[in-house]
Amino acid sequence: MPSESIQNIVLTTDLSEDSKKAYPYALSLATVYKARLTIISCIDTSLGYSPSSAGILEGAPLYINEGLAEAREHVLTDVRQHASDYFKDLAPQCEVREAPYEVQNQLVEFINDGQFDLVIVASHGRTGVSRALLGSVAEYVLRHARIPALIVPCRE
Repeated sequence: MPSESIQNIVLTTDLSEDSKKAYPYALSLATVYKARLTIISCIDTSLGYSPSSAGILEGAPLYINEGLAEAREHVLTDVRQHASDYFKDLAPQCEVREAPYEVQNQLVEFINDGQFDLVIVASHGRTGVSRALLGSVAEYVLRHARIPALIVPCRE
């Protein structure tokens, strides 16, 4: 693939240790291709299934406990810290979006509306019941993004 074909990379993160496993790939590819890097994280503000409350629908904890503006600023600060810690030479753009519907839908909307050439997503590798209940963000992005996706498995 010629280097001019990858000019803008988007990296998704939920700021977890698992999602950090995709960071070296983003750094390497952005460096090799001299590409711009955008890091995106989403705040789940949708109503969702909560296994801890016997299947009752409830608001996302960040939305209820902190207030959306405060939660957004907190997450943006964390994303910027990750950018500084892991990508300081690249000066990536940092984005935080509220997801009033499923996070994976918000991510794909952002990816498809942008001018990106590659998306990098860490996969938590959930299987069975947890995957059925929580879904697979990585799989959804892979199936619905209009650009190539690099899925980084988090399992050892």
